[in-house]
Amino acid sequence: MFTNWKRKWQETFYNTREGYQYMTLKAKELGFKEVTRLIFKDLFANRSVFEWCYLIILSSIPIILELTLDAKQHDWLGLVASWTGIVCVIFVNEGRVSNYFFGLTNSLIYLYLALGSGFYGEVFTTLYFTVMQPIGLFLWLNASRFKKEEQSFVVRSLSFTGWIKNILLTLFTWLFMGFAYQSIGSNRPFRDSITDGTNVTGQLLMTGYYWEQWLFWIATNLFSIYLWWGTSIHMQGMYWVYLINSCYGWYTWSKEAKKAAL
Repeated sequence: MFTNWKRKWQETFYNTREGYQYMTLKAKELGFKEVTRLIFKDLFANRSVFEWCYLIILSSIPIILELTLDAKQHDWLGLVASWTGIVCVIFVNEGRVSNYFFGLTNSLIYLYLALGSGFYGEVFTTLYFTVMQPIGLFLWLNASRFKKEEQSFVVRSLSFTGWIKNILLTLFTWLFMGFAYQSIGSNRPFRDSITDGTNVTGQLLMTGYYWEQWLFWIATNLFSIYLWWGTSIHMQGMYWVYLINSCYGWYTWSKEAKKAAL
């Protein structure tokens, strides 16, 4: 068993090193101008009229909410966090690598807001998200060299064993973080840690292109709406939009998974 684990980690290390070398050499080969063009293409190209309307309407919600607030209630930091978060999840739905740039911005601002609100679970989750953004960016870019040119991304499905492993991971994270919060005097340790479990699993599934990630995001968004209820209007609005996008993401990615299975 130890030999198998050692071999697996060695393969991961070598694949990671090769992937990093590949992307570094490719970036140098393409040059700054071409890399900039590719980033621009990832941000704006290959989007239907419906997808443009979907992006514009949903990303406008935090701006509309901000404009309706009283001058004394303005929360510009919350606005940026909400807007970047919404754009990030929509870009994930579309399979765009640039989602990670918006995700990193959102994570850093959200971490600051969560610390100020004293939400222990949100602080841990956001730290995890912040670390996972560059890792996810690397994995998505690295995976692109194994795809066919006409494919934007390849959706994968969990096996039965994969489901068991990810459910156990969710439960373990929930209980582990619950006891951790309890040890530092949290008044609601196991309620705060629910989103830790769903977020950890959802992010890992996202980096692996699994459509089942959206089921964990839906659970996360429902609990987060409850968590932020009555506090920041931007955070509530952001999670409502997240929930809508998660349902849409589940629909579109599950369809792609069925096509890939044929």
